[in-house]
Amino acid sequence: MSTSSPRHPGGPTAPESAAPKSIALPKILGVADGIAITLSNVSPVVSIGVGLGTIGAAIGVAGLPAAFLLAFLPIAGIAFAFAKLNEYDRNCGTAYVWVGKVLGPWWGYLIGWLLMASNIIFLAYAAPLAGDYGLQTLVAFGVDGVGALRPGSYQLVATVAGVALLAGLAWLAVCGVDICAKYQKVLVVVEAGTVAFFCGWALLDGAEAEFSWSWFSPAVFPSPSVLATGLVLSVYMYWGWEAAFAVTEETVGRRTSSRAGFTTLLIVLALFLFASVSFQKATTPEELVEHGASALPYLGGKLAGPVGAAVATGVLFLCIVSCIQSVLIGAARGALAMGRDGVLGPVWAKLHPRRATPAHGTAVITLISGVLAFVSLGLGTVNTIIVGSVTAVGILVSFYYALTGIASAVLFFRRALGNLRMLVTAVIVPLLSGLVLAGLGGYLAYLNWTSTDSFAFDAANGRFLTLLPVVILVLGIPMGMWKKYVRKSPYFIPGAERVDPPQH
Repeated sequence: MSTSSPRHPGGPTAPESAAPKSIALPKILGVADGIAITLSNVSPVVSIGVGLGTIGAAIGVAGLPAAFLLAFLPIAGIAFAFAKLNEYDRNCGTAYVWVGKVLGPWWGYLIGWLLMASNIIFLAYAAPLAGDYGLQTLVAFGVDGVGALRPGSYQLVATVAGVALLAGLAWLAVCGVDICAKYQKVLVVVEAGTVAFFCGWALLDGAEAEFSWSWFSPAVFPSPSVLATGLVLSVYMYWGWEAAFAVTEETVGRRTSSRAGFTTLLIVLALFLFASVSFQKATTPEELVEHGASALPYLGGKLAGPVGAAVATGVLFLCIVSCIQSVLIGAARGALAMGRDGVLGPVWAKLHPRRATPAHGTAVITLISGVLAFVSLGLGTVNTIIVGSVTAVGILVSFYYALTGIASAVLFFRRALGNLRMLVTAVIVPLLSGLVLAGLGGYLAYLNWTSTDSFAFDAANGRFLTLLPVVILVLGIPMGMWKKYVRKSPYFIPGAERVDPPQH
């Protein structure tokens, strides 16, 4: 038995919460490992490959560099919050634990619920997508038979292949996070290297536009509303950088996760700026908007013909695979933290007896995601919910980032009064960033709601996309009440003892 940390600590010197030795995670990851896992989670190659056209269509192609640069600022502010909170308490539950201790268990629980639900829904969406891109890669390289599949058969094959891939990645995650990090380092180098190659080629040979420093200035936007729209769409391209902190209990140093997180953010920013300039040099605004959903294969094809398009498609497939792996790693560790606190059942807190990985949680998450993927194949209603949830995730991300920034400000305020650096990095910047992101989330909800005149059960309907995150949030409340009032979860009881589940 172990005594859990109080839910309302008196200050930033509260002891670090750590699992007992019976369920301790091995400290085996360095900064490079954290960067590989985090870059895989952010998936900047996918964002570049399919997101530039969407943002460009909304704000104008010339505004892409400025939008990415401005969106980086509040995200960096929340990164400061994560870094300071991680120094206070290295816990793989991250914001679920920190917010629960500082602002109250219900706020933390809702973050944990939203992250768990979002991760499972994303995996159910990404598995068939990986299968789809795998088949597209085979077609691009001229493999006979795949292109002849009928639409219904093609989708079934893509889903089966994607779920099988998901199961294989889950097995790899159970074998060890260090093993995953090793192969993800290879994938990240291949992915980033390919994007850098194509974008460098486009930058040197592109003649569609003359480079201008005005592309990096907020003045490039014709109105404040266009600027706000650019921020709303761009800020969520950075989502996933916090994966560095999901493995914090497995890092070799106290600040390893912070270094990996900040380094990843800088790499992602550089890739976004490089790509947004390169695409403008090599493609017309009309081309980028028209081919935005497949911008990278289109650029590869324009520069190097069918071979370039095939290579770019293959890289997108690899990027989706590495993203699935990283999300599995983070989701299992978030569930581990919730299982240790009694918010989820004891099975979620069990570690593999030899590998010391959250094997049971990984298996359950994989099973649920795989079942959802197959169910969505046959039931349009489930598919609509899954696609809509992925599309509307920005509102949920805003909610949890904002609460994390506020928690940092509340926790460190008193001590920071005598330390200007801490006041800025742990209080002012996180608080302002959280408020900005909360405002952007509200503005995104407003844009979605006003984009249509009526509600429809459709993943493209703005009002459906506005209400869906609220429904996901509300669905978690009954389980929280059950755990608090019936199961008497120690997470909801300050100072209560936590009984760790058996590990065999």
